[in-house]
Amino acid sequence: MNTKNRIILTRIVTAYILLFLLLRFFLHVTPSRLLQPPLSNGYMDITYWAFRVSGILNFIVAHQTVAVLFDLLLFSTAILTLFFPLKRRFIIPFSLLLFLLALIYNNYSLHHNQTMAGFMIVLFAFWPRDNEKSFFLWQGVRYLTCLIYPLSFFWKTVYGKAFYYWPQGIGSAKANLVEYMYVNPESSFTSVIKWFLQHSWILNAGTTMIVLMELLMLTGLFTKKYDRILFWFPVIIHVSTYFFADVLYYELLVMDISLLSMLQINTIGKRLPLLSLGSHL
Repeated sequence: MNTKNRIILTRIVTAYILLFLLLRFFLHVTPSRLLQPPLSNGYMDITYWAFRVSGILNFIVAHQTVAVLFDLLLFSTAILTLFFPLKRRFIIPFSLLLFLLALIYNNYSLHHNQTMAGFMIVLFAFWPRDNEKSFFLWQGVRYLTCLIYPLSFFWKTVYGKAFYYWPQGIGSAKANLVEYMYVNPESSFTSVIKWFLQHSWILNAGTTMIVLMELLMLTGLFTKKYDRILFWFPVIIHVSTYFFADVLYYELLVMDISLLSMLQINTIGKRLPLLSLGSHL
């Protein structure tokens, strides 16, 4: 990884994260927008308990001034990282604030939500000053990306048993989309879903295909030869589950960027010159 590639890559990752941070802000799920929520998570691991016991959670969320300051620091460090992608004094605070945001959100989401898991770790790859060390950590993100999907496959086959239940596709669609269809009976999307429900074999086959895609991501642990193909598997998985299971995991796709080669990153920089601005420094 050379300096130019690092600048482009850092900006791509930061821009992706910033886009979803803005979405979270407008959906009232950043500290200043939580409105001092009374609910707390009933299923937390030791990390969340330690975070709660430390008092940091209540200090940030229960005081409106602190919550607003947290959001201001979060977005300002994100923007500064976007403009100065080599400045560790912006990248490190931004990544730590993202980590805290994920802990805060999961404390009030009422379940162990993994949507921000990618945000919690992806920027750690840009902490080192040395480009080679940064590239080494970025490869770690790639291997983790190729691991989490097969783990999902094994959970569904060994623990959840969903893979062996053929009607899983139509059952998931009915369970997750019935509210939307009831509230929006005349919408175009409802008409599309009705068609799929009438042809349930497509939903069932699609669910099986998605689970198999999760298993095939295991290939990336042994070779980079198929990264161009594997890159699209998480995209297909998360787009499909969003439309047919109402599960929004697009934030996790930030880790999918690690499947792009440095040549592809450089090509993106040439097509979008603003991404490589300042690469001569």
